[in-house]
Amino acid sequence: MDALRSLLEWVISLIGPLVAPDWGALIKLIPIGVLALVAAFYGWVFFRYRRAGRRQIGMPPLPAAKPPAGIHLPGPSLAPFLISIAAAALFFSVAMGGAALAVSGAAMVLALIAWGREAVREYDAIGAGHSDALQLHDGASTAPTGPPAGVHLPAPSLLPFLVSAAVAVLLFGAAIGLSFVLLGALMTVIALIAWLLDAGREYRAVEEADSSGHLVNPEPKRAPRISLALFSILFIVVAGSQFGLFAPAAGEGSPAPGESVAPTEAPSDGITVVSAMAVKFEQTSIELAADVPTQLRFHNKDAGIPHNVAIHEGTVDAVGAELFQGEIFNGDDERLYDIPPLAAGGYVFICTVHPNMVGALTVK
Repeated sequence: MDALRSLLEWVISLIGPLVAPDWGALIKLIPIGVLALVAAFYGWVFFRYRRAGRRQIGMPPLPAAKPPAGIHLPGPSLAPFLISIAAAALFFSVAMGGAALAVSGAAMVLALIAWGREAVREYDAIGAGHSDALQLHDGASTAPTGPPAGVHLPAPSLLPFLVSAAVAVLLFGAAIGLSFVLLGALMTVIALIAWLLDAGREYRAVEEADSSGHLVNPEPKRAPRISLALFSILFIVVAGSQFGLFAPAAGEGSPAPGESVAPTEAPSDGITVVSAMAVKFEQTSIELAADVPTQLRFHNKDAGIPHNVAIHEGTVDAVGAELFQGEIFNGDDERLYDIPPLAAGGYVFICTVHPNMVGALTVK
């Protein structure tokens, strides 16, 4: 019986994690899984590359092939490759924060701008009939000839770019806050609806060609400059509000000029209180007792925006290593943090999600 019981316990220990998994541990493994998928993809690409045929090293270069007359092919671009690298860096830096997040975010924005400029240039060249937009037949006029007879080419579209940017904002918001999630969802819905309308237009053109035998390619639309400008403005406004760049108006969380500020929290139970409002801490400095465990009550007053309190070494101007990180949660809510013993000295408390939220901590 003991052997049977031991065997049964061993089987239960094997299937237990599958029946009741530790979701927290699994979520922490997601970045590793994504990295493994990326590594597997590039391994597959390298394998296919090795089997792609004879190498060109040491061989005379092949003659450059030109597209047939009347066919316009956009020039080669590194923008999709740069976008992929910047997006990967951005998603991994979300967990790191600090300078890595700022640098990768800036790289993502620059790569998107470069890709957008290339796409707009293609739009303008085709729509305006520039001489370098389409390859013309010998002796033809300067007007673009379009595709050869019987060849259907979809009109160029910026919508894949807009959908990619919208989804990037949506995924970015999953780690930053509800405001970015809602903005990314709105951008994604608008871009997908526009893409669906374009796809319907293509279907109707092909169906007309099948029924009439006369193929007419849809006229290319102008670049969606209004959508690009609107998405950019909304992103700047949401990001500015999220990171506290836009101060709230008087009567909406900040006092009017000359108005006295009353204490927002009263530590009646002797527990130090920190509160956050309008993406900033309402306390610029706090004190804790040295060399003993202490407690800190944090009140997040920003509805739908995640905050927490983390204790670091260093000063307000030079934040150092992290010593304690409290739970990140959305407002309006509060948490009671158990702070481990700290040696006497000066520290800083910050919000892990919004590093611009910082205050001085004195332990004595």
